[in-house]
Amino acid sequence: MSRHQVEIHQDSPDRYRVLVDGVDIAQGLAGLSLRMSVGMIPRLDLDLQLIDVTQLGSIEAEVMLTRATHEALVALGWTPPEEPA
Repeated sequence: MSRHQVEIHQDSPDRYRVLVDGVDIAQGLAGLSLRMSVGMIPRLDLDLQLIDVTQLGSIEAEVMLTRATHEALVALGWTPPEEPA
């Protein structure tokens, strides 16, 4: 599991910024949970927005991501798969 610098800012009652290593990923989130305990590294669980997940076979699926979710995953270190030729 990788570690990231996280900042959460409330700009207004219904507007938040969630910065991961300086990149705002709030638009790609459906929600988040922060768990903290004495003597433990805080854990941030992110709920990402998906457009659709369509099962194509027993082990493959087509996953449709919003642009904001794609950008959030990339900010967290995800490398998107290459597009088929």
